[in-house]
Amino acid sequence: MTVMQIGDVEINVRQWGRGETVFLVHGLGARSGLWINQVPVLSPHYHVVAIDLRGFGRSGKPQVREAYTIDQMADDVIGVCEALHLSSIHYLGVSMGGFIGQTLALKAPELCRSLILGHTACEFGIPQEILDVRMAALDSTSMDEYAKLVAAQALAQPPDPIVEEWLCEMIADNDLTAYKHVLAGALAEFDVSAQVGSIQQPTLVISGSDDRVIPPDKGSKLNELMPNSEYVLVDGVGHIGYAEKPEIFNQHMTTFLASQ
Repeated sequence: MTVMQIGDVEINVRQWGRGETVFLVHGLGARSGLWINQVPVLSPHYHVVAIDLRGFGRSGKPQVREAYTIDQMADDVIGVCEALHLSSIHYLGVSMGGFIGQTLALKAPELCRSLILGHTACEFGIPQEILDVRMAALDSTSMDEYAKLVAAQALAQPPDPIVEEWLCEMIADNDLTAYKHVLAGALAEFDVSAQVGSIQQPTLVISGSDDRVIPPDKGSKLNELMPNSEYVLVDGVGHIGYAEKPEIFNQHMTTFLASQ
């Protein structure tokens, strides 16, 4: 792993393999270690890049609200690509990483060869009741307790206890201030529903049938708005399908990439 100065923030960058680049971007509260089930599948065939977004993992964590927007995070991806001399990437992003991917394709269409957008939407899609519970918990409980709440919301029930523990550990490890700035600010302001129709890249949209954080109808809407996309609904998974049923997610991922 390498920490790079990208604009005003340090970004942790991890790389594996050789070939065409697949660039992996996690969602809220996660980090580059999210892709434990995807990197072993991708790295024998592709150059894989995974980053910790600003505010997460080993990257810099500014403590001011204005440091966190989806647009800035897309600029961070562009900055990393420039630093690595990458002119063309296949982009894989989940949840907030999907928000960033859409923004990236709108800002730098020449950079994105294709998009895989998992468990995401073209506008802030977390139901208000789930958001309210999360914000209240952030102000009243420890990050360990908050992580259990997020896992209960994010995973199809009953969850695999190993996946649940892995997710809880990752969420609990977050910086509280940065996390709150992203959840209540950057995410809540996101809406590109009027623009995504202009994204021409081949796109795979993946949703989970039991996703309560960004329900599958949000992914279906995204697919309908994008002119060159296909849609997959994975049965029996929640918001973390790439870890809940990784073999199914990976099959759709690799099939799509092989066709590009």
